[in-house]
Amino acid sequence: MRRPGRPAIALLLAVAVLQPGVPLAAELDVGGYLGGETRIFPRSPAFEGQDDTRASVSLVAQPEFRLDLGDGDDQLTFIPFGRWDSHDNRRTHADIREANWLHVAESWDVEVGIGQVFWGVTESRHLVDIVNQLDQVEGIEGDAKLGQPMVNLNLLSDYGTFRFYALPFFRERTFPSDDARLRGPLPINVNDASFGKNAGHDEVALAARYTNSMGPFDLGLSYFHGTGRDPTLVPKAKPDGSQHF
Repeated sequence: MRRPGRPAIALLLAVAVLQPGVPLAAELDVGGYLGGETRIFPRSPAFEGQDDTRASVSLVAQPEFRLDLGDGDDQLTFIPFGRWDSHDNRRTHADIREANWLHVAESWDVEVGIGQVFWGVTESRHLVDIVNQLDQVEGIEGDAKLGQPMVNLNLLSDYGTFRFYALPFFRERTFPSDDARLRGPLPINVNDASFGKNAGHDEVALAARYTNSMGPFDLGLSYFHGTGRDPTLVPKAKPDGSQHF
């Protein structure tokens, strides 16, 4: 399992120790949630190869740690995530949702590390919400996201807010197991991903967004240069004649 959060954690520790003028006293805010979930499947599986279990149990934990440094202009955030599932082994997984340093100035702020970004409002399909990759083993609704390494600079002005992102490291989407009840008609081989020319896991994507409020209207303009987060699923034949993505 990849652990892209390790460099970010080391960076946060370095910032906490080396930043000049930070007093020893700091305020730590601890939160998060711990819970359980039960899925009930009253009908038989729809596709061949799916587990015929009628109930699936899982446990989930997401603690949140936020440390305010100095006079409140700097903050360290660490939000890990983990789930154990009784049937879907791909849904048993862990991730670092956030692990970053935020510095806030009068007309700008900068965030370095692993973060979560939401672009959109209340629409059911967030067409421009493309910075973070989806954590699709969490649910078919597409609201859960994987943490994305990033450097984010925001400029605040009377003419609106300008947000700029450098996004090193591409993260592949997670998918349910081959025998999971909430998978599509064909299983997905998560170890057979291919990328276009000059693209890959080490690609650095760039993004920008401008937002402004003008009376009853909200304006948002978005730009993204890099590999799209939505994969194209291509059917392939197995040696036994069956198909998968």
